[in-house]
Formats: sequence, structure tokens, C-alpha cells
Amino acid sequence: MNEREFIERMKAILDNENISMDSILSEIEEWDSLSVVSYAATANSAFHKNISPEQIKTCNSIRDLYTILQ
Repeated sequence: MNEREFIERMKAILDNENISMDSILSEIEEWDSLSVVSYAATANSAFHKNISPEQIKTCNSIRDLYTILQ
């Protein structure tokens, strides 16, 4: 999945059209525990990767979330 497809998935998870790869997670109001679970489920189903909550907590931006899937 390329960055454009990933950002579209993240917009759907966050229900927020105003995010980019450089968006800071702590500044996104919709980034909460439910979003973390949704992201982890998407990582598992779409990428066949088991991402732990600890890995997600190390991420500061949308780009970081994308990078841990690579």
C-alpha cells in the first residue's frame, strides 16, 4: 500500500479529512483509544502485521504509523 492509500484509510479510521502524513497524532482530536484499536485491526487485516499497543505508542505522526507497517 502506498502513502496515498494509507492516508485514505487513516482518514476513514479517524473520520477526519484534514490529515496528512505529517499530522501529529497528539494534535488530532479523533486519535483516541478506539482509533488505536481500529488502526491495529487494519494493520492486521490489510497488512497481515500484528502491531502492539507499545509500538503504536512510540508513534508521533501519521507517517510513523505508516512506517511501522513497512
